[in-house]
Amino acid sequence: MKEHTLHFIMLCTFVIFMYASVMQGTAYGKDELKFSTEKVRAMWYICSTQFQMVAPNIPQLERVRLCDCYVDHMRTTFTPEQVEAMTPEQSRELGMKMNIICPTQLPFTIKKST
Repeated sequence: MKEHTLHFIMLCTFVIFMYASVMQGTAYGKDELKFSTEKVRAMWYICSTQFQMVAPNIPQLERVRLCDCYVDHMRTTFTPEQVEAMTPEQSRELGMKMNIICPTQLPFTIKKST
C-alpha cells in the first residue's frame, strides 16, 4: 500500500511539474506585445466613437463586439508603425474590408461620413 501511495504522489508531482513547465512556456514563449495598452485603448476608443457618429442607432453591445473584432484584427495584422502611417484612403479601404472580416449581427444603417 505504501508503494502505491508513493507512486501516486510521485505521479502527481510530475504532472504538476509538467503543467507548470507548459504554462511557463506559454506565458514567456510569446513575442513581445506589438501594441501598448494605451494604443489598443486608443484604437478601440476611436472605433467606438466613429461607430457612434456613423451609426448612432447601433446597439452598444454590437458596437463593443465590432470594435473588439476590429482592434483584434489590427493588432494581429499590422505593426503600430503601419497603423500610424495609414493614409485616409487606406483607412477607408480597410474599413470596407472590415465589414467582411467583422460583419454586423444586427441590421442597421450607416450614414456616409465626410
